[in-house]
Amino acid sequence: MAEKDAWEIILTRPAQRVYDKASGDIRRRLDGCFADLEKNPIYGNKIKPLTGQLRGLIRYRVGDWRVIFRLFKERKIVEIVAILPRSEAFRS
Repeated sequence: MAEKDAWEIILTRPAQRVYDKASGDIRRRLDGCFADLEKNPIYGNKIKPLTGQLRGLIRYRVGDWRVIFRLFKERKIVEIVAILPRSEAFRS
């Protein structure tokens, strides 16, 4: 895929903190997630739009972790809002 077709990945400060503290294995898996999202953040087996109070956000499944993000389609930006263990991802 041409470089101009790639989406830009931006991590919010809380997401960056989780990424920085993640173990090597989790970090490698998150890097794979980010590489997938650069190519196509809209469709995929691990991608699901969220509903209810989280409407407008999308999740990407990374094993027992969830990467929550939003898209800015006009600028081709993926903003990673949160990186959470599944058990904490969707609590009210």
